[in-house]
Amino acid sequence: MGMDFYGVLQVPRSCTNLDIKKAYRDLALEFNPEKLQKENAQQVFALICEAYDVLSDPSRRAVFDQYGEEGLKRGVPGPDGEFIEPYHYHGDPMRTYKDFFGTTSPYANLLDYLRNPSYECMTKHGRLLCKKQPPITHPLCLTLHEIFFGGVKKMKIHRLVYINDEKTKTEVKEKILTIPIKPGIRAGTKLVFPEEGDQNPNQIPADVIFVTEDRPHECFTRERDNLVTTFEVTLEEALMGTTVTVSTIDHRTIRIPITDVIFPGYEKVVENEGMPVLEDYPKRGSLIIRFNITFPKYLPKACKQLLRKGFQLAKIGGGINQYETVNKLVLADKILRVDLNEQLPP
Repeated sequence: MGMDFYGVLQVPRSCTNLDIKKAYRDLALEFNPEKLQKENAQQVFALICEAYDVLSDPSRRAVFDQYGEEGLKRGVPGPDGEFIEPYHYHGDPMRTYKDFFGTTSPYANLLDYLRNPSYECMTKHGRLLCKKQPPITHPLCLTLHEIFFGGVKKMKIHRLVYINDEKTKTEVKEKILTIPIKPGIRAGTKLVFPEEGDQNPNQIPADVIFVTEDRPHECFTRERDNLVTTFEVTLEEALMGTTVTVSTIDHRTIRIPITDVIFPGYEKVVENEGMPVLEDYPKRGSLIIRFNITFPKYLPKACKQLLRKGFQLAKIGGGINQYETVNKLVLADKILRVDLNEQLPP
């Protein structure tokens, strides 16, 4: 008589294509041999996959309905006199399984649940499966001071909540959410408050998510765990050296001597003066000082001649990058220009 593929999938002959897919999904997950681990699981699983392969194809299903399994696998004449080729299952049930689920994992139903969870809700009509509302996202702007020291932020939200025991009526109420801020928390961090959204008889409340953002600071910008600041220096300070004074985030004043020649792109890195490292507190990043060099709009002829002479001496001394000779020459010129009344006695 042949195999009854409808009986294998436990569906009536009047079933729709969606009914066939639902039946195959449940049975394929139940009898997956990797999950079931029984001796006859492989044979049952292969039969389920073959039944789905036949009934999910409209032309194969039509032949099976009229001629049964024997006619399907023997071949039958078509409506236009053409011969319909015999059907042969390819023999790889896991191929059918993967084409359906997109994976060979026997826990595909668990993955589906984790990606799109459903819950049982109690309504006035009884229990039913509810979907969770999409998450509600809010920005959380933090100052560098708050990020440096950490602490607690309190945010007020408005949400619908049940006002009766039957959970059929809701009302808008305020709620204060307490958000812990860890020192060094980075921009883009998501702080999740599960199911703090509107309460709804037919849906699970949404998660409320706060996404951190760095509020602009008047002096510093943040690059991961480092703090970056920029100073304006004159050309004289760039060549001769200077000292920069920095007011830190934690209310200290530090003075940093710059003895190198400041050139375009030069950075002074001060270790352990940046932001706290989130994963390794109380370790801190670095303070990076960048410079904008202000050039004079005018130089007297005497200054140009002096600088030209200094650069010539630098070349003679071993290369155009040796600026120490220039520094000494400019310093000597400053000493010579001191007023006679201000000179120290010999």
